[in-house]
Amino acid sequence: MFARWLSLPMIVLAVSACEKVPAEIRIKGPLDSVESTQRTKGAQTKFAAFEKKNETIKLRVSAFDDRGVYMGPAKVKWDSTDPTVASVNQSGVVTILGSGETVLKARTTDLEKELSAEIPIEAVIVDKIRWADPVASDKPIEMPMGEIKQFKAEVLDDRGNVIEDAKIEWNASSWAVTVTPTGEVEARAIGAAVLSAEAQNGEVVRHDLDVVDWAKKKRRRR
Repeated sequence: MFARWLSLPMIVLAVSACEKVPAEIRIKGPLDSVESTQRTKGAQTKFAAFEKKNETIKLRVSAFDDRGVYMGPAKVKWDSTDPTVASVNQSGVVTILGSGETVLKARTTDLEKELSAEIPIEAVIVDKIRWADPVASDKPIEMPMGEIKQFKAEVLDDRGNVIEDAKIEWNASSWAVTVTPTGEVEARAIGAAVLSAEAQNGEVVRHDLDVVDWAKKKRRRR
């Protein structure tokens, strides 16, 4: 009996020595996201650009040992490098506030050796759309039958920056002209039409077009 009790401290020390401590932490998305089941060493959540102001998402932080084995949730302190783009509270709830880029950082608070992880966040919030070319005034644009003209529109974010490769939906109000998905207009029949370009948020710009007889247009130029 005496020998058995003497061996207990040795057992406790041996168990303590074998206890693993987290070697890394990873930021992950909500529990119902596809990536939430990932356990690959070094795997990290990545998000597509957010498109809505005041959109929220709750992040989690998981701890892993030196072999990449999941050890459970980690207690962390959150920070954002640009809180005008996205803020984050200490529960990991992120709120999108404006277009731009920021980095969210998580640091452990209960480990002897501090561990950290970060994740980039991008937001592209559509605000306005405007004509870029060839609309220079409010007057109707006259096109002779058969003419093809390329129209352009620019989509702006909530900071007034042009969004490159923004999705624009083109439409024409009558068969006087046809318009391609890229804004190329062809005058097909004499008459009037309204050309419109619509951004993803529903903002629209419109302009009047008049299709005239090609011969009349030619004589007028003389």
